[in-house]
Amino acid sequence: MNVKRLFFSFVILFGFIASCYSQNNAILFKQGNKYYRKAQYKNAYPFYDQILKTDSTNLKALYRAGVCNLYRYSKEQALTNFEKVYKADSTYDKYLSYWLGRANHLNFNFAESIVFYTSFLHTIPGNNVQSREVQRYIYQATCGLDYIANPSNNYVRNLGSVVNSSFSDHSPITSVTDTFILFTSRRTTIPDAKEEHDGEPFEDIFYSSRNAKGEWSKPTSFHLNTTGHDASIQLFDNDTKLFIYSYLHDGDIYLAEKVNGVWQTPVPVEAINSVDFEADAFMTSDGNTIYFASNHLKKNGDLDICITSKDATGAWSKPKLLPSVINTDEDEDAPYITADGKTMYFSSRGHTSMGGYDVFKSVLDSAGRWSKPVNLGSPINTPDDDLYFCLSSKSTRAFMSSYRTGGYGEKDIYEVIEIENVLVNGLLVDENKKTLDGEKYKVSIIPLESASKNAVAQVVHVASDGSFNATCLSDNSFKIIVRYVSDTLITDTLTLDLAEGKNQRVSYSCIIPSIQNHAVDSSIVSAPVIDTVITKSIKMQQVIYFASNISEIGPASKNELRAIISFIEKNSTATIIIHGHADGSGPEKLNVQLSGARANSVKKYLVAKGVDPSRIRVESFGPHQPAASNDTEEGRAKNRRVEIVVE
Repeated sequence: MNVKRLFFSFVILFGFIASCYSQNNAILFKQGNKYYRKAQYKNAYPFYDQILKTDSTNLKALYRAGVCNLYRYSKEQALTNFEKVYKADSTYDKYLSYWLGRANHLNFNFAESIVFYTSFLHTIPGNNVQSREVQRYIYQATCGLDYIANPSNNYVRNLGSVVNSSFSDHSPITSVTDTFILFTSRRTTIPDAKEEHDGEPFEDIFYSSRNAKGEWSKPTSFHLNTTGHDASIQLFDNDTKLFIYSYLHDGDIYLAEKVNGVWQTPVPVEAINSVDFEADAFMTSDGNTIYFASNHLKKNGDLDICITSKDATGAWSKPKLLPSVINTDEDEDAPYITADGKTMYFSSRGHTSMGGYDVFKSVLDSAGRWSKPVNLGSPINTPDDDLYFCLSSKSTRAFMSSYRTGGYGEKDIYEVIEIENVLVNGLLVDENKKTLDGEKYKVSIIPLESASKNAVAQVVHVASDGSFNATCLSDNSFKIIVRYVSDTLITDTLTLDLAEGKNQRVSYSCIIPSIQNHAVDSSIVSAPVIDTVITKSIKMQQVIYFASNISEIGPASKNELRAIISFIEKNSTATIIIHGHADGSGPEKLNVQLSGARANSVKKYLVAKGVDPSRIRVESFGPHQPAASNDTEEGRAKNRRVEIVVE
């Protein structure tokens, strides 16, 4: 009898708990939906997330959290949300295939996005606005496949957490000395700050300075900010004039001038402002022409790039649109003109964009005609918004804003660094550091799996004095294989740091074991022979990198691990070896622990994705197997890594 009473007590208790959860979820849904309907995704997401903490399979919460993540938080997590919904019920919502198309698109899964976009097209009328939108997305995904397969030699680096925030940070403009940056952010320095209709704070202008070590100072709010939207546009005329965007009359451009070191109150630029929306502007270096983005001169209301010029009397001409070779039926924005006035960089949602805004380049010919815009490609452009591209005044670097995986918030500010080739001056020496008679030697230089697609393999002949030369793409690692006639003598790894300047040289020496009578000693070649066998058994290799003192894998690294997971699922006999590494900073004991934590973090993620833990072996090496020199930050960044080998 007592057992029965106890049983019924538990039933009542569990029923009460379930009822409480249900009521609590209803309250959370009501609060979250209030923001969701207003597209205030930043404010809506925490409520859906709270539901998922107690009810991880709630399809409605997963679905709406996916939309919030896609627009504001994590595009990778958005894809995971939608995939869970699809796996549980592929017919859950008629727009599910659309969102899966968008999430795959924004995560660089272009082929998968096309499949879901096409599926969604079959469910809607063939010639309405949404159908044309999705067809445009399919075209963009097709462009993306091409850009990813043929990347440019550029390195895109986040300016870091000092400058960037969890809010949107964009519109970077630099001083003539390249040590001062103005930018726009939706962060706020005021408690309970006024919010825009999307639930985010209004935009304000901030500034930061860079010291001799290249470190940026904590941003400071610019004193000309108003209570509405304010954005940085262009600093010009030897840093004495500043174009500012201000949202007072549907968006206008203002000019502030510095007098005796003090910025004066901005005044409207009457030559370009209208009753409609002016988004951006750029004054040419001679002060005679303004290029600007406006929706005033186009019937369909999209942004286009316009131009106005001074005549002989100093009066500005009536604004006119640039030709259709530049402007499309999509938005064009953020024009930037080089000092010679002959090259324009701008952002567009049209042309051959791979998604969102992409950065394009057009050149003015001798007849005054702009060339067909060229997409700057990957890695500068992504499937999301990439814009506000501007060149440094003192270096070959550029700055831009982008909403990409691995950032700190929505848009972040990035540096674009062109990766140059370097001339490797190689030398073969014996164990006594004496040069070798090199006519029968050959050196193979082979990019590692982690190298850029633009790093090429090559075989170079060795001169009679043991020297050889090779042109290699910097910021990459290469396997060096030295052969004597047809026998492999030794393998080595050459890691090249990032080179920004042209015509840089790197010296490289390789010690060759002694050779008896020009024949290869069997004890010497045994190790390289084993190495060759190991290389042939490797099915896939991947390297992921970590921030200093961090062991958790980030969104970008998780995206890179998708290929490993897919391969393991299709190859039941394959095994994974995970090698953890750290740089040489700090105590050795800490670095050993950190390298192990990084390797185990990767293992934990793979196991969570369904990989059998018995197929994974983890090894950690601390700082003892560096891939590059620890003397530079670039080198230390390459050493904070985990190498994954699938055999």
